[in-house]
Amino acid sequence: MPLGVGHLFERYHGVVYRRCLALLRHEDDASEAVQEVFVAALSGFGRFRLHAAPLTWLYAIATRHCLQQLRNKSSRDVKHALFVDAAEAHPDLAARADLERVLAALSLEELELATHAFRDGLTQEEISDVTRQSRKTVGKKLRRLTEKLQLSLEPLAVPVRVAS
Repeated sequence: MPLGVGHLFERYHGVVYRRCLALLRHEDDASEAVQEVFVAALSGFGRFRLHAAPLTWLYAIATRHCLQQLRNKSSRDVKHALFVDAAEAHPDLAARADLERVLAALSLEELELATHAFRDGLTQEEISDVTRQSRKTVGKKLRRLTEKLQLSLEPLAVPVRVAS
């Protein structure tokens, strides 16, 4: 059977919807996002790499689109998408503010990487397939992201003066 956008929609719209719903957390937003994901897929269909699985390609488009939507709203929405149990967790206000500050400073590419690695639990090889980057590149970016997150979450050092 030839691979067309209509066939892709028919076969994968349910999976794409569930991905969008998991990230956006609202049925109406997820339904709208699915339409936008398939519009983006249609516009990029000529660039689609045939060696990648169609679901992997659509998953990547959906993830990027939903994260951008969340980022446009607020870092609080991004936090809820990345940390599934964040709504139930109730950390202290200072910790919550720190997390929102750190997430707001991440680029869309870093948010996408964090989502795949920390929320979805994908391996570096799986992230490589989804993002169409080498596994080695994914590993380097994950190390940099982890270092960046550690540095961002460390408390600011305040110099202490000793009275003489």
